[in-house]
Amino acid sequence: MSVLSVFDGSSRALEVVRIVSRHEWSFLSQLLNRGDASETRLPLPSVLCNILTELGPVYVKLGQLLSTRPDLLGEDYIEALSQLQADVPAVPWEQLRPQLEQELGCSVDEAFSTFVDTPIAAGSVGQVYKATLPELGAVAVKVLRPGIAAQVEEDGRLLRKIAALAAATSLGSLYDFVGLADQVLEALVRELDFRIEASNTLRLQRSLEGSSFVPDGQIRLPHVVQQLSSRSVLVLEWIEGASILSPEAREALETGPGLVATTTALLGAFVEQYFVEGFFHADPHPGNLKVLADGRVILLDAGMVGLFDPRTRSNLLDLVLALINQDGARATDVLEQIAPPARGVKVDRQHLQRQLDQLIAKSFSKPLEELNFALFLAALLQLANRSGLRVPGTLGLFVKSVTNLEGVGNSLNPAFSFTGEMQPLVAQLLARAVMLPQERLMQFGLDLRNLTIDSPRQLSQLLRRFSSDELVFAIQLEGLEAVRSSLERLSQRISLAILVASLLLSATVMATLAQQPLLRDVSEGLFVGATLFGLWLIVSLLRSSRR
Repeated sequence: MSVLSVFDGSSRALEVVRIVSRHEWSFLSQLLNRGDASETRLPLPSVLCNILTELGPVYVKLGQLLSTRPDLLGEDYIEALSQLQADVPAVPWEQLRPQLEQELGCSVDEAFSTFVDTPIAAGSVGQVYKATLPELGAVAVKVLRPGIAAQVEEDGRLLRKIAALAAATSLGSLYDFVGLADQVLEALVRELDFRIEASNTLRLQRSLEGSSFVPDGQIRLPHVVQQLSSRSVLVLEWIEGASILSPEAREALETGPGLVATTTALLGAFVEQYFVEGFFHADPHPGNLKVLADGRVILLDAGMVGLFDPRTRSNLLDLVLALINQDGARATDVLEQIAPPARGVKVDRQHLQRQLDQLIAKSFSKPLEELNFALFLAALLQLANRSGLRVPGTLGLFVKSVTNLEGVGNSLNPAFSFTGEMQPLVAQLLARAVMLPQERLMQFGLDLRNLTIDSPRQLSQLLRRFSSDELVFAIQLEGLEAVRSSLERLSQRISLAILVASLLLSATVMATLAQQPLLRDVSEGLFVGATLFGLWLIVSLLRSSRR
């Protein structure tokens, strides 16, 4: 892709060039000139954050997504991008009110008892207002910014072009820019539909209600007012709690359930989300964890979630257990299943296992209370990426979730150990799984079904590669002449067996369809010939087995 096709003179493209060049001209020149590896580099973390913030919502979302990829960026970039927020002015109420009333199907005064038209918060995608309802009391009303969908569409096209251009540079060999652009735009499209966030909230609430590790009501999410929520409007219960690390929250927890009980319940809830539900809140930072006066914890903002398919969920649990048990060989096997290499990339498995063994030995040489499990996982993903494995983005969300959760646990309870606390919880989950033979039988049935479905296709591919000379073997054998003779005898017997089967089949068909005496005689002759050949083949096999 040429540079001119990307920066085609559109006002938005020229604005992007102006913003980037003002902050970091050298990076833009590297991008345009497709510089070599010695000169191509990312801007400094603070500069990168300034560029993305000024570029707007799409690029802010790119930075937020990159903050979940410790396999791609160093700790300084991850920390800086994790704090990235869009710096956008609030849309005036006069411009936003018509859209809100159109979505509600009535006037604001008819829908709410009171409505404060000054926004409580203004983000890149939506603005939040405070209102009241007769039945529920105070609620938070999140409204989509007017024109944001068109802006995302325009910036999305440009971002894809820039990603394709960057992929041709030496930096593109280190980062999957095109894949990252697709992930950013996919995440933004989901954020533009508040029905998805409402669905996430309800699903996480059901998970907490069914959790065996969370006392009834100890942790929950805000209630969703579904009758007033839509694609562009989300109405949630208003939460007056304090941030979980504030002095007020600590006092409420100490007089209520207790700090240790709270960290145990939080960890248990997320362990079930990771390994049982396969659907988890990916951003439990302190600002998204509010504590009510009675010590109950409210989990906010279900817009960023992670999703594991059943096999990845099972493999992830297996990987965590292998790491805790310091089993490098098993961890290497499972890691390759979770993050298979790109097509055509050969991974040096022995080198990967040696590095993984070193990482495990270094990390677990200290007491569990001093082990930062999130940093250990981040180092693991970086190791996998350097070894040629392609780490899925959901694993980055998992590490981000663990990082936030571990930070909250350590701040509340200095003796908190993510690894030590997780071991008994995982043991309970495994014991529960063993006690459910029906579910295990279903999983076995699915595995067997997949085997029966995949095997013919895989066999067909193998035979096709044989026939097209794509499959090459390099074999060094001793006693090759004896092997050749054995193969010749084997091929003769296989040919004879095929001939016997063909004669029997032909005789059967002719005997069934023959109306003339001659054809019946021929079929009988074929039966006799097949019988004689079959007897000779049996005698030959018996003789060879005695040798």
